[in-house]
Amino acid sequence: MCKNHVFAYLTVIGLLCSVDVMGQADVSGWKEEGHIYAKVYDAALRGNKLGNTTLYQIVHQNPTILALVFTRCTGICSPFLMQLKEKLESERDNKKFNIVVISFDPRDTKKDMYLYAKNFGLDDDKRWVFAVTDSIQHLSQSIGFDPVWDSTRQQYDHEAILVGINTEGYITKKLLGLRSEHELALLIGSINNIFSPSYRIPNKNLLFSCFNYNAKTGKNMPGLGLVFIALPAIITLLILLSISYFVRSSRM
Repeated sequence: MCKNHVFAYLTVIGLLCSVDVMGQADVSGWKEEGHIYAKVYDAALRGNKLGNTTLYQIVHQNPTILALVFTRCTGICSPFLMQLKEKLESERDNKKFNIVVISFDPRDTKKDMYLYAKNFGLDDDKRWVFAVTDSIQHLSQSIGFDPVWDSTRQQYDHEAILVGINTEGYITKKLLGLRSEHELALLIGSINNIFSPSYRIPNKNLLFSCFNYNAKTGKNMPGLGLVFIALPAIITLLILLSISYFVRSSRM
């Protein structure tokens, strides 16, 4: 009977762990963790302010906020950029950074992006760069962005995405959707090498965490902490098995 209880206990622990992982994978917060601390793809860019430039050349000059949009969007893109412009006004004098807006629509041209910037009054703002690239697929994959084309509406189904990139080209933080000034400030802090409480910095000394983030795969993997959670049940099971073995041996 005792062994049955122990097995039931272990089963419940396993189910709870698997449900917890699956549940987290369904929320946007889990998606925001993907590709953190990985390098962004160094895409070649074309824009009115640019010559032969790559994303890394901009990033190496200043920390960068990357936004992906398309000019024909009838949904989130324009409100998203308008909100971003307004909220960044308060950060203008605090920290140095660039904002790079790249179209993920192959139909967009350098001129389309210039006119798009002009509509927001950002064509003369030196911090803002509006560009197109022939490497949008590689760039999107490197940040975990996956827009879906809807042929009926002739529109992309996509999330509003902001990506924080430090001067070494590493993704420090991602935000999905329209966000608060506080969350935007955390992103700006992260690209300026200020610790963000949203994500734990990988550390080899953190041996007993339940999950460890793998920057290469962009996934959380089970850690030693899960073993220690189940350790009391495992010890109990071993004790019961030992007692059962000695009882059987004494009867023989």
